[in-house]
Amino acid sequence: MDLWCRERSFSHCDRSRPIMSLSNFATKVLSPIVGQSEIKDAGDFYESDQEGSLRGTPVEQENPLGYNVDTVTAVYLVLSGVIGTGIFATPGSVLKSMGSVGASYVLWVSGFIVALFQVFVYIEYVTYFKQRSGGEVAYLEQAYPRPKFLMPTLFAAITLVFSYLNSSALAFGQFILNAAEVTPTTWKERGIGTGVLSAVVIGAAISTKWSLKVSNVLGFVKVVTLLFISISGLVVLGGHTRIKNSHANFQNAWEGTTTSGQAIANAIIKTSFSYGGFQYAFNVVGESKNPMRIYRYFVPGTMLLIFILYILVVTALFAGGGSVQAIKASNNLAATLFFKNTFGNESAVKALDSLVALSALGHLIAAVVSQSRALRECGRQGVLPFPKIWVQSKPFGTPIGPLFFVWLVNVIVMIAPPAGDAYNFIVDLGGFSGYIFNLILVIGLLLVRRQRKAKNLGYAGWKTPLPIIIITILFDLFVIAVSFVPPNNGTLIGSDVTFFYATYALVSIGVVGICILYYVLWSKVLPRVGGYQQRYFSYRLANGELGRTVIKVPNSELAEWDETHKPEDIADLGEESIDDFVKRGGTSFRQRANVIRVESKEVDSA
Repeated sequence: MDLWCRERSFSHCDRSRPIMSLSNFATKVLSPIVGQSEIKDAGDFYESDQEGSLRGTPVEQENPLGYNVDTVTAVYLVLSGVIGTGIFATPGSVLKSMGSVGASYVLWVSGFIVALFQVFVYIEYVTYFKQRSGGEVAYLEQAYPRPKFLMPTLFAAITLVFSYLNSSALAFGQFILNAAEVTPTTWKERGIGTGVLSAVVIGAAISTKWSLKVSNVLGFVKVVTLLFISISGLVVLGGHTRIKNSHANFQNAWEGTTTSGQAIANAIIKTSFSYGGFQYAFNVVGESKNPMRIYRYFVPGTMLLIFILYILVVTALFAGGGSVQAIKASNNLAATLFFKNTFGNESAVKALDSLVALSALGHLIAAVVSQSRALRECGRQGVLPFPKIWVQSKPFGTPIGPLFFVWLVNVIVMIAPPAGDAYNFIVDLGGFSGYIFNLILVIGLLLVRRQRKAKNLGYAGWKTPLPIIIITILFDLFVIAVSFVPPNNGTLIGSDVTFFYATYALVSIGVVGICILYYVLWSKVLPRVGGYQQRYFSYRLANGELGRTVIKVPNSELAEWDETHKPEDIADLGEESIDDFVKRGGTSFRQRANVIRVESKEVDSA
């Protein structure tokens, strides 16, 4: 069987045929904004992927995890990823930071614009690497092929250490306890959080399809909840509720606007956080049979829907949340304040707590499925130990190894650190490192363009204008720089810790430095001392999973290895371990029976 079998149905790439009216409308709306290059034919796409596979991880032309991501699922992954608990809590803290209602609206609009620009960057990556899951894991590998092994090693280490998803699990515990009228405590929240995280991971390990279906249902509940709050807000503004003078907060809307740079910076970060999470949909691109249509049109469209809902919800909270001072004082309870004032009973507040808990659960499911794909892609890149554990999909067609690690890391982070400083510090570490890699990713898009230009490939259906890329880079630099701005309380103590405010930023940079030092030791120093060189070795497992690992080739055998092994060679391991295969000489040019040679001429470009 030809390892690189090609799909013959490319009707979704034929631009002479309408996909659907909404897609055609989106094309007309988005094309002037982001630009488009002519799509020649489907072969161009797969030729691009194939060339990418020759310098990186082999592309799984038939995804062993299946194809469970259609348009509806991708839309709900964006909804579940972006809409968590932030929109119910953040408006009050943003208003407190900005000082006025008018300035708060500016932040919510600008936060959406920045998020949409980031989406455009991801979409362009999708057009180049349509069969690669893992999102930024795969894109960074392609953008930075040199120095060899550096980017996969660096990102894999950071991802393993900082893959935190437990905020949603803890939020679920908190709001469930509130709904049950049980006083929340740290260990009650952690106990419930650990239980729900375990249940989500087990479900994702048994069936991706049903996990995503549950996520879709919860995503629908989120939209209904936001619509309910939005409509309630409009009713409040119309004067049809018990709230009097609902327009008061919109009069003199700019009064009290802050001039503090740090307060504005903190508010920008909060609103950006509320729009984050769309990356979850991009981590499962390889599990979609029609990524071009889904990601070019429906993901930006979904972000626009979220923006509209957010503005309506924020308006409702300003209309029914009481005075500006009351909303500021509510901190993370702005939505609760709105329900108390509007409906006047505790039952409504309990209902809200239950809905927010379900929102957190939907976000957790999307995050677990997404993060497991990122970790699997790290394993496929070959720089993690025990590569088969990360890559294989037995027995349920799911990445059980990565899912177990997601569970393990998050349970440790949820339970081990004491409440307060230690926990907040660990969470801040993960957030800061994310901005560092996002900056590297955006810059990497320019490098990918240069690489493609050198191969006369050009664009593949989506071009993000350079000004948008520059704005995104400046925003990431801004967020990183703000981490080092001293607080305005006259001390150097952080807002959520009782020690030096920039400790998490310095430690994050230190961890990156340690990873680079490890890379130099592992890939440069040890080979020189040990008299060997490192080479990638690609393989295929019994269920068709493809991956690669790094093996040591003695200097005395290096010339023969390089002469007889091509980047496109893939060893058909079956059930055999990589170590056993190498030990018995399976990679030797004398034993080619277990090695599949994929010649470039075999790639069908029609």
